[in-house]
Amino acid sequence: MKKFTRPCLQFALVAIFPVVTLAQPETRQNISPEKKSELKPAEAAPTPFPYHPIGSWVGKRFIFLPKPKGSESGTYEDFSRAVSHQKYARRVARVVSADDSGASAYIEFEMEDDGERLRVFTVANKESVRGMALLDDIENARKQWAGKTVWGKMLMISSYDEQSGAITMTQVKKFGPLKVVDVIPGWDEEKPARFKLETPDGKQGFVDLNLSGTNVQKEVRHVSRFEDHLLAENPRLKYKWRADVWSAIEKGQVYPGMTEEQVKMSWGEPDKVTRTAAGEVWTYISGALVFKKGVLSGSQ
Repeated sequence: MKKFTRPCLQFALVAIFPVVTLAQPETRQNISPEKKSELKPAEAAPTPFPYHPIGSWVGKRFIFLPKPKGSESGTYEDFSRAVSHQKYARRVARVVSADDSGASAYIEFEMEDDGERLRVFTVANKESVRGMALLDDIENARKQWAGKTVWGKMLMISSYDEQSGAITMTQVKKFGPLKVVDVIPGWDEEKPARFKLETPDGKQGFVDLNLSGTNVQKEVRHVSRFEDHLLAENPRLKYKWRADVWSAIEKGQVYPGMTEEQVKMSWGEPDKVTRTAAGEVWTYISGALVFKKGVLSGSQ
């Protein structure tokens, strides 16, 4: 039986039918090994976090995101005066006024610890302030997932060594269980919630996610969402598929006879779907799959 593999981008594309990885690995902070603890399944699927446009920000709290080694001497760029990473990282500010009625948005923040006022004028049609994140997203994610088990769609998690600034990758089992050790601020406003994860054998790393889309520009607001990288329930309990099907999914493979849902679990959503008289053609970046009556019949 011919199988088509969708390998990870970090490795050579040597499969019969070359394709791309399910998801890009994220950067990660170095986490020293801790005593392994029992994995508890999450009790419910994640609740969608509400999106807040700039005009509704008054009263909301934002955190200045930390930066990796080598970037600490920079500044948060959108402010009306110099606001340094070194001085403001991890501090919290509350929005006291916000106006996005024009092409540019005007936002005024008040620092919670000393009452200092900071002002932002965004460039035309810009829907975010660089280097900041809605604190509710991070705090609510920690309350919902810390100590729970999720199941990862990705093949790699990231590591970051704070001393050297080196970023490395750790391979994990696709759809294997991962304990959420904590949720902390990440580095980037486009994916500001850093999920610190631990595998059953004690490997640790993280994935950075975008939860509500708040303070994320429209063009990338749909990217790096929780559901793109993690599942809140064990898919093997939800889908009673044969062992050979799950084996192929874990390896990023598909083969004729698999259903549309099984193919999506292995390769993700297609970039394009073309309907024909005979069925459907699912197009991915480096190839296409042909379906007849909802079942994979071959490739193009």
